[in-house]
Amino acid sequence: MVEAVDQMFRQLEALAPDPNVAGACPELPGIVLHRITGRVLDPQDPRYLDAISGYQSMHDDFLKALAAHPIGRALALLAVGPDGVALLEAGRTPNTVTGISRAGPGHAIRSARQVYNCHHVVPKSVSLAQGQNINHPGNLVLAKTLRRGRDQSENPHHFWHGLLLHPQLHRAPPHEIPIYVVRPLFPFYPPVNQGFRTVEELRAKLKQLGAPPLPEMWEKRILAFSVATRHRPYRVPERYQQITQMFGNLFTSEKRDDAAQLAARADLANRAAAYAAEFLPGGAYLNGQPLPTNHQPKHQLPIIDRDPDLRPVAKTAKTPVRRQATGRTRARSQAPKPQPTQTPGVKI
Repeated sequence: MVEAVDQMFRQLEALAPDPNVAGACPELPGIVLHRITGRVLDPQDPRYLDAISGYQSMHDDFLKALAAHPIGRALALLAVGPDGVALLEAGRTPNTVTGISRAGPGHAIRSARQVYNCHHVVPKSVSLAQGQNINHPGNLVLAKTLRRGRDQSENPHHFWHGLLLHPQLHRAPPHEIPIYVVRPLFPFYPPVNQGFRTVEELRAKLKQLGAPPLPEMWEKRILAFSVATRHRPYRVPERYQQITQMFGNLFTSEKRDDAAQLAARADLANRAAAYAAEFLPGGAYLNGQPLPTNHQPKHQLPIIDRDPDLRPVAKTAKTPVRRQATGRTRARSQAPKPQPTQTPGVKI
């Protein structure tokens, strides 16, 4: 697994050699569209069911390997802090308390939590070419999310699905089509929960956390992301929060009835299609119909047009090789580790 995680970082670096790409689209900072060719699977398709069981069997090892990788550990400390890293080391998704409040005397104490869940970049409901592993670390991202039943309007993962993925997969034709998946340029999203105006600020924060130094490319990506968010914590733009909430509502108890579920999915796809057309290029499918070839999206979200390499990687070493980009980072000794701390009905 550590080799596969190291491969994941090499692929992330190769996707966007220019770090400034991370700030190209303020509505979706740190995101590129990855054009793949695929077909939407029926929920009872054996490939879909195998993807679910395969994910459950590798989930814990992936999180442990991510925390053990030098770049993964530094990025994890920035995104989820020492307590979150301790949970990763135990094979658990980060779920840490960020604040405690009490409405008044006699009221119960409430805790604010920062929760990251592991999600697929190419959804499990999309087929891949033979030999590709939908559960490869290169197809996984830990995105900040919320527990079921809560206000989902600012859930980044639900935002990606509600805005771009659901309209493409809903009523998709039964053959291969171009699908534009939302690919974060970081293994954690958002990658930081505070702004950094200079590389010195970022390095000071890493030192404070006891994190290994980051290669220069990753430093620049984080700074570009911070510029795009105006050096503030990332929030789903208010304009899109209704469809983000609607995607979250698909999984509430009221939508478990088949008829209610189908109606809710159709309503979301219809509402989101106009927004999606502002980001997707000509030829992309929305509600089963391709956009005109001369369609020009309003927002210029970078598009990557290459086949994902999600093949199993040969095992070469027990620990990942420490890769540094500059003499400064190569010369620096390793920092001490913190102590533990579609079609209707498609499930995405």
